[in-house]
Amino acid sequence: MRRTILSVLLMLFIASGTSHARDVSMDLRLLQPNVNVGDEITVELNIDQVSDLKGIDILISYDNLKLDYKSLTKGSLISNFTEDIIPDPKQANTTGMMEYLAVLELPGPGVDSSRENILRLNFIAKTPGEGWVRITSNDVVLGDSTSKAIPYSTETGSINVKIGQIFALKRVFNYPNPAPDSSGKTVIRCESLAILDDLEARIYDISGELTKTISYNDFNSSQAPVYEYEWNCKNERDQNVANGVYILWLKAKLGSDEKNETWKIAILR
Repeated sequence: MRRTILSVLLMLFIASGTSHARDVSMDLRLLQPNVNVGDEITVELNIDQVSDLKGIDILISYDNLKLDYKSLTKGSLISNFTEDIIPDPKQANTTGMMEYLAVLELPGPGVDSSRENILRLNFIAKTPGEGWVRITSNDVVLGDSTSKAIPYSTETGSINVKIGQIFALKRVFNYPNPAPDSSGKTVIRCESLAILDDLEARIYDISGELTKTISYNDFNSSQAPVYEYEWNCKNERDQNVANGVYILWLKAKLGSDEKNETWKIAILR
């Protein structure tokens, strides 16, 4: 997978051989030292003392259990380069790797810089713990205008990302509201800032009688810290509930801490 068809284009551009030794170095830099679940993280790939840079092929790996790749932006150094490969977030998040390839198609020499940014990579912190982003000496190819590879070193080729949690509930609601939709259902949604240890909900009618109990395992947690439950607007006896206003009570738990929220659900058939 390291050498895709498009990466071969760059290898054709960079013929065998190495340019004269230069003090070129590359490093990764984390812009946000303190992050929590749900925060956006930006990692910069920078380069020092490069001259006559005409093409790049970069493979970046990361901890896809802790981080979701979202997007990238070109840095000032390669603003005039033409991209041949831009990583697809879905594929990258499946493999934990992304490849970026670009060349400067303008005639003449390549670009020079004493210190400049190549790429900014944007991630979302998805689970607490310590994740990582890295490049190695075998993961980057740099080419000059004489069709030779530019040697380089990696000063900081790996960075660790410490991800914490803030225990708070952003929003608790249902949609559509009034309910139900054309399928006779409504979705109860809990948006948390933390990966929860437990979550339960109860729905009461206006008189205070319990209508429905929803346990942690009933919620879809595949997008945690966002949790959803599809309610068919029926009670515990599998009977359609009457039109009216219902009270949703939700309790979230992380460790020994608990948070409670309430929400009004309108049923109108």
